[in-house]
Amino acid sequence: MHKSNVLQSRIDALLNVLSEDVLVLSQTGAIIFSSHSNSSLPWGGDDALLGKNLADIFPDSITESLQGMIDQALSHNKVLTKEILLDPAHIPYLRDQGMKTACWVEARLAPSAGDEPSVVCRIEDISQRKKSERERSRVHRDLLTGMYNKQALMPVLAQSMAQAQRYDWICSLMIISVDNLQDINDKYGWDAGDDILKAMAVSLNQMKRTADFLARVGEDDFAILLPETNEAQGVLAADRVKKMAAELAQDAEVSSVPFTLSVGVATLNDEDDNAEVMYARADGYLREAKALGDSIIGDLES
Repeated sequence: MHKSNVLQSRIDALLNVLSEDVLVLSQTGAIIFSSHSNSSLPWGGDDALLGKNLADIFPDSITESLQGMIDQALSHNKVLTKEILLDPAHIPYLRDQGMKTACWVEARLAPSAGDEPSVVCRIEDISQRKKSERERSRVHRDLLTGMYNKQALMPVLAQSMAQAQRYDWICSLMIISVDNLQDINDKYGWDAGDDILKAMAVSLNQMKRTADFLARVGEDDFAILLPETNEAQGVLAADRVKKMAAELAQDAEVSSVPFTLSVGVATLNDEDDNAEVMYARADGYLREAKALGDSIIGDLES
């Protein structure tokens, strides 16, 4: 068998076992080759796409995005990847082919050698991967505020401490608690307590630095990891949080319920310190501060 025929036979066999769709697109977005025998997407028969243009299948937004990728791939001779939501409600061609639910795909384009400029486009259904990512995100997110939770905080804290220990840096952890939240819920209702927590989440997110890591770590507790922050700086940061909360409590548009905060601040001690110990130390300072009421306690005061 001629070498070119052997190569074509191998290419055909490879395409037949792929679950991804493979298209070859001209420089103008015309489909000049299509393989989707094992596709999860209803494109139609093997030759249904041949001769069509991207604009015959997709809405303007997707067509323009893919055409832009074709132009970049050819002009810069590079491989490009983009995630795209295919929703039959907005794509009549796929809806007419029987597609009923939206799905995410990854389009990967690479320039193709040949007499005419063209690209090879691999389209992979990544709906299950996106679903898994959302589920993992929910595991690490607080439902009320949308913030990260303690499960997300602890590995970040451990990594930050390890870097600080390695490079002789410093870091601190602040745990913030709304005082007497249960009493507020009992007196004013759960919505009042939730409004305070949501307002706190927004304000803390606005005031934190880019490198800081913010999480809700309990029913009435928040934590902020403060990289490159020593004991004195951590206490100053806690004082700014308390002043912010005092302003929130006086803002009738934010909360009609008075509230105060207590804060505990722990700072990296030495090379034997670890995330669990440092968190427990900050939490211990917080409990001491709550016992005193509307206070800040940290390593400097311990």
